Amino acid sequence: MQLSSLPLLIAVVFGFLWFLVSRLHRAGILNSDQRNQMAFLIGVILMWGMFIGYQSSVGRFGSEPFYNLKPGYWMPYVPVVVALSMMLSLAPLRDGLRVLVDETPVHWLSGIHILRILALGTLLKASNDLFPQMFAWFVGGPDLLFGVSAIIVTLLARSGRLSDRFILYWHLAGALAIVLPVAGLMHLFMVEPLFAELFMFPMVMAPALIVPTLVLLNLLVAWRFYEQGALNQ
Repeated sequence: MQLSSLPLLIAVVFGFLWFLVSRLHRAGILNSDQRNQMAFLIGVILMWGMFIGYQSSVGRFGSEPFYNLKPGYWMPYVPVVVALSMMLSLAPLRDGLRVLVDETPVHWLSGIHILRILALGTLLKASNDLFPQMFAWFVGGPDLLFGVSAIIVTLLARSGRLSDRFILYWHLAGALAIVLPVAGLMHLFMVEPLFAELFMFPMVMAPALIVPTLVLLNLLVAWRFYEQGALNQ
């Protein structure tokens, strides 16, 4: 197993989420039902990631039958579908997520995306023929650029110089930067010689857990700002 920053990245992303939830609960802004359901959502997504990580670490993702399942078409979407399904069915969770966005400083919600600069690692690996090049440039490239933009947006948001409309569009762009190339070019990525590297442990934790979670954060903020009428500003 290769040394990787991915375990630390998982700890930072999910630690950040739990910090936001517990901070609002301690302040009495989130009630216990909302806190518990948000904790359940975080736990379910983490368990999915642990399941995928285990399956990859024991070699289950290195076989032809696995690749015949076209994992690129469904694996990254599982956390998104789970989260959306829970939001639609659990009112306290929906309300809690609204409160989370409303009561969290907007520059915190952009600042976490600075971590996407770490996509540079996939580009470096691709340049050394250790990672699928097309996937690295068409997915990792936009992800890296969005991470760089997060530095600027965070600084401007902290000073109150950005409109809610801009913030909505920026978070939407952050989601589309991943979703569009993954959905539109997966048939090309899957024929790359090194495509299997994407599902080797610990690399598999990026498309299965970290990236979908960051995309979910983008969509959450965009949804809430849309609800609040940001497009009318």
